[in-house]
Amino acid sequence: MSIGSWTVQTVSGHEWGYIKRLVLDSVTRRVSHADVVVASTGRLIRVPWESFDVRNGEIKLRIPEGLVKAQTPKPPVLRSKMNRSTDLRG
Repeated sequence: MSIGSWTVQTVSGHEWGYIKRLVLDSVTRRVSHADVVVASTGRLIRVPWESFDVRNGEIKLRIPEGLVKAQTPKPPVLRSKMNRSTDLRG
């Protein structure tokens, strides 16, 4: 499966959106969420990975799209070593 084919379908097989980014759990090193661009709105939402069923090169929602518990993704926080040491002092 290439990144160009990360289309997400509804339970009934209609296009719902596409995965823009996968979010990994830093402890387990497993996918925890996917940031999905919803086709009907263009809105970027974060969806728990367990909400998807991935089989035979297809990604489908396990539940009806109206029941997806979505969060707006937060931009990543990048800190340099200098910022971390400054944070510890003050």
